[in-house]
Amino acid sequence: MPINPTTPGPAHPAGPVDPAIMAARYGRGNGGSRRGLAVAGVVAALLLIGAVVLQATALSRPSVRTEDLGFTVQDATRVTVRFNVITDPGATVRCTVGALNESFTQVGFREVVIGPVSARTTSHQVEVTTTELATTGSVDSCAIVDGE
Repeated sequence: MPINPTTPGPAHPAGPVDPAIMAARYGRGNGGSRRGLAVAGVVAALLLIGAVVLQATALSRPSVRTEDLGFTVQDATRVTVRFNVITDPGATVRCTVGALNESFTQVGFREVVIGPVSARTTSHQVEVTTTELATTGSVDSCAIVDGE
């Protein structure tokens, strides 16, 4: 009878496998290491504790956000930007206020330090000097100032 090359052969070699040969080749299996499991448990617990500590410190730090209220173009050399700062009372923040032209190119910016603030929400007005006529003005960013 001719052999058909597309017929699959046996899935496993014939005969039993000697455990001594397998142990010599691959090492002795112990069915799962208790030590490895304990180490993995300790590492997982440490990671969980670290995440909780990071979250707790992030929640205890003051945060800051802003609300743009509007702007007034005074002339080709200055724009006035109005905005609210929302942060914890007693915090001091540093804000960068910018002005853009009609091509969305920055034509002016000013950095201002505000605070320590007396209320959670405070309103501010900042005049920004520009190199050409601005078409908009807004707060670019604000951050809490440590120890200033």
